[in-house]
Amino acid sequence: MMQKSLVMMLASTGLLLTPLALPQAAFSQVPSEVLLAQRISDFSPAANSVNVSPSTSIAGQFDTTTGINVDLNSVKIFVNGRDVTSQSTITSRFFTYRPTQPLPAGQVQVRVEFKNVNGTPRSAAWAFTVQAAQPAGQISAVTQDSGGVVLTTGQTLTMTMNGTAGLQGAFLLVQDSRTVREIAARETSSGVYTASLVVQRGDRITEGVIIGRLRRQGQTNSVFAAAPQAIAFNTGATDGGNTGGNGNTGGNTTPPATTTLQPRFTSPKEGDRVGSEGFTLEGQTRPNAKVQIKVVAGASILGVSIGGQTVVDDEVTADTNGRFEIEVPAIPVPVPGLRYRIQASAREGNQTSPTTQMTLRQQ
Repeated sequence: MMQKSLVMMLASTGLLLTPLALPQAAFSQVPSEVLLAQRISDFSPAANSVNVSPSTSIAGQFDTTTGINVDLNSVKIFVNGRDVTSQSTITSRFFTYRPTQPLPAGQVQVRVEFKNVNGTPRSAAWAFTVQAAQPAGQISAVTQDSGGVVLTTGQTLTMTMNGTAGLQGAFLLVQDSRTVREIAARETSSGVYTASLVVQRGDRITEGVIIGRLRRQGQTNSVFAAAPQAIAFNTGATDGGNTGGNGNTGGNTTPPATTTLQPRFTSPKEGDRVGSEGFTLEGQTRPNAKVQIKVVAGASILGVSIGGQTVVDDEVTADTNGRFEIEVPAIPVPVPGLRYRIQASAREGNQTSPTTQMTLRQQ
């Protein structure tokens, strides 16, 4: 009768604990507290559960309330027949395993084998069903509101992403060739994700590529898209330098004059596509002003230009009408998805303009 009641008790837990070496006749000779010590409780995911996330952890708790512990060196954990013991965390009270890759869709079989300190072997097994991975979603647009002007300390950058509703959104800000800053996004309306960032005094951004990312809760696969225009923080000489009363303009120069000095590109313009044979960059500033121009060509990763080669870093003088131009050479080896990131600032006497920035794509 004792053997029958024990089997019924284990079946009610959802786990079948099977003696591996103990003869059937020996049940009547083993103290009840030894058998009870072999139970596993609070296991997850629960037996026969469905729609389990592919990234779920697998865990269980050893019942040692009788004072008879599990021999930790004897514990082995199998998932779909594969030994994952070395990748698991095992203590005297519980075990847990977090997959390094998403679990496959469909039924997942878990088996745990162990002994107690008295040498009695046991095994426990259960199964659950993993839901099929859902598509990560889509991104239709990523934008930002800097307007191509270098942002300075205290100004706010707002980033917006349009895509599939109900997902987890974030923006990845490529600050330079080595640093990427992640900014959590909030879904402000259906399918519209936004985030804001206030420029701090120490912020310096030279790459300035903004990447939008969407993914589903609990999943690792994501979709990415980049804003067509890059940004820059605090790169102009006016930030924190000798400024007028409000710190926004230099000396006694009026705001309209400062705006006129800042270069603007007239051909090509933001978002235009240029040929692979090189192109002429044209712009407008004050008459006879000196214009410092830097052009960096970079390859595309996930549709985003990261790193790259400086193809132009030179100063030109605007003519008497304020017009300037410079030749941008062709890249010797064709690169798919090539982008040009262009920065220009002008100076006249002791005054230096904010930097103007734009991004061009190669056809």
